[in-house]
Amino acid sequence: MKFRNWLGLLLGLSILGMSGVVGHADADYDQALKTAPQGISLDNIFTPGTTSNNQASVVTTTNPAASGTQAAKVNNGKKQFGALWSTSDNVFDLTKNQSASMWLYFGNTGKKAADGMAFVLQNDENGLAATPGYGKTVSGETLGVWGVDTDKKQTTPDKLATKAIQNSWALEFDTHLNTSTNYGNTGDADSFDVGISGPHIANNYPAETSTYQMVRTSTLIPIYSVGYYATQTHEGVLKGDYTMLANGAWHHLTLNWNAKGKKMTYTFDDKDPATGKVQTGISESATLDLVKIDPNDTGEARWGFTGATGDSYENNLVVMEEVPGLVDAQATSTLTDTTTGKKINDGDVMKGEDTFELTYQLNYLSGKQSWKDIQAQLQLPAELTYETAEVTYADGSSTVVDVSNLTDNQLTIKLSEALSEANDEATIKLTGTASNPKAPVNVDAAASTFSAVNSVVSAETVAFTLNPTLELYAASLSGSSTQVEAGEDATMKGIVVVPEGVNLTNADMTVHTILNGKSQTDFKIPDGSDPASGRFDVTVAAADLQTGKNTLVTTVEDPYGNVSNTVTFTITVSPQLVFNTVAEKSSFEDTTLTGAQQKVKRTLDWQVEILDTREAGAKWSLQVTSTDFTRADGQKLAGTLSYYDGDDRTPISDTPIAVGQGESTGNDDLTNVIDDWDEDSGLLLEVNSAAVQGKYSSTVTWSLNNVPE
Repeated sequence: MKFRNWLGLLLGLSILGMSGVVGHADADYDQALKTAPQGISLDNIFTPGTTSNNQASVVTTTNPAASGTQAAKVNNGKKQFGALWSTSDNVFDLTKNQSASMWLYFGNTGKKAADGMAFVLQNDENGLAATPGYGKTVSGETLGVWGVDTDKKQTTPDKLATKAIQNSWALEFDTHLNTSTNYGNTGDADSFDVGISGPHIANNYPAETSTYQMVRTSTLIPIYSVGYYATQTHEGVLKGDYTMLANGAWHHLTLNWNAKGKKMTYTFDDKDPATGKVQTGISESATLDLVKIDPNDTGEARWGFTGATGDSYENNLVVMEEVPGLVDAQATSTLTDTTTGKKINDGDVMKGEDTFELTYQLNYLSGKQSWKDIQAQLQLPAELTYETAEVTYADGSSTVVDVSNLTDNQLTIKLSEALSEANDEATIKLTGTASNPKAPVNVDAAASTFSAVNSVVSAETVAFTLNPTLELYAASLSGSSTQVEAGEDATMKGIVVVPEGVNLTNADMTVHTILNGKSQTDFKIPDGSDPASGRFDVTVAAADLQTGKNTLVTTVEDPYGNVSNTVTFTITVSPQLVFNTVAEKSSFEDTTLTGAQQKVKRTLDWQVEILDTREAGAKWSLQVTSTDFTRADGQKLAGTLSYYDGDDRTPISDTPIAVGQGESTGNDDLTNVIDDWDEDSGLLLEVNSAAVQGKYSSTVTWSLNNVPE
């Protein structure tokens, strides 16, 4: 009896211990399936490798928001080899451009994670049974594709390369560093990552000897011995810290194959797993030598995922979105402000209460299958009220969608038609009206997915700012008009009033003015003592005013693009008869005295302009007087300043003499008196024979007179 009780106790303890370990692993595995992103069904896409030690399988995810999604489970335990390969109907066509997108999961154990997995293209003669040559023990270092470094006596990598999957190219996602370099660890398959500083993504050819390097090491205790370990050449490395891969999150990967350039580009973390929004990610490219992958030039390769674990492990899962060559499709979105007729680009501004049109364009590009049973899971942008929705197909058919019961801006639409080469396009169009916030609102981009059993694509709306539509009221505090004298500035005092509850200050407001049809310089309203008063002055310089009526048009604009009503203000400038320009100094030509009487001509610095803005028919007269010409020492010039008009000569003295006249046309006349004089007319200086040399000056006074009718 005692013996049986003790045995029962031992058995119970054993079961408890096993239960604890399994429970921990299952928690992460269950969480991964519950949070799996939307993907496709893997039926007829993958088939497990046919080796007896293969642990990989296809499982169904449990996220209710990702219906129909299956995952490839590559590894989930110690000492495991896993391989899932494409079926014969879904080989990778190396002769055509191909793309693939997927979500990868590496567990949540960070630095303790092991060992990772690999995306593989291969033409190994073993086909579905392709596997590294493990012998009795699986080596996690291989990730299920690289050579097996368990012979510490091999001095060259030839034998090592033969144990890899043959005729292959691999893109590895390595969560565990294999960096042992001492003699005691040679032959333990734990040195491929010597020289690598952390978890990484890299590529190379597993069956090529150039991928590996053998390093000699030795020991003196207990006897002198020599051994070799292998390091691996990592190409196109993307690396990070221990949160890069095994951080408990799904990671998105996009592969793009350029057949002409034989280039594979891989971009990692290019989508947010929580929102599906596009991210920049990190990217590298590899130019592939197809002779190493496809030596028989078949133009194709089997593709899939492999993994291996040693004494540590992680949950390795793959959810496919796009399978190479199966269905090549794309989705785009466009937001248009139908009030303004403008397309809204990323970072643009839209006004509150504007109407809009939001479209999602689905395009079938090519593929082995039609894209059918598509379910559009739309996450619509916030701050927009959706009123109508319709799906239209390339064949002309359409379906109206009810949007009356939208919740959290989410809408699910099951497309009634499959997309194929014959019917290659579907457009989902939603219309409505933007809300009208009191202050600007930044509307984030929203990601939507379009999923079917054979392809999942996504589209993201633009991020934009929704500005409030406000009714601004502007008015003149100076009445509707003013009158100023010629040469005076004019000022209109104004005010702008914003709706109650809107937080705007004077400095936020811009004043636009138009004077007589010509735009003037904009200005901000000064803060002043009360930054919310809305009061401002518009001052018009006298030089910008014309005689008579001037029209000043003023509007005020807020920072959101709202413009006030128009305020019209009339400025009347009194008519005037004035000198517009008179030269401050004028001169006569330098002259050499000859002892005879001489007539001295003017230089070009004479200027007398008259501005007449009076009514048509008004007349004016120009008179001139002059003092004697004298030198600085008081010596008078023996000569006379005279006005010549044809043959008539009139000496100029301190008695006013008329030298010009004119009549207004009513069109703001500007008369240059000097322009009517030639070199023998107008004011000229006569020098007598008794003149003495020197520099003489005189004061000439011009008088402008209004001539009565």
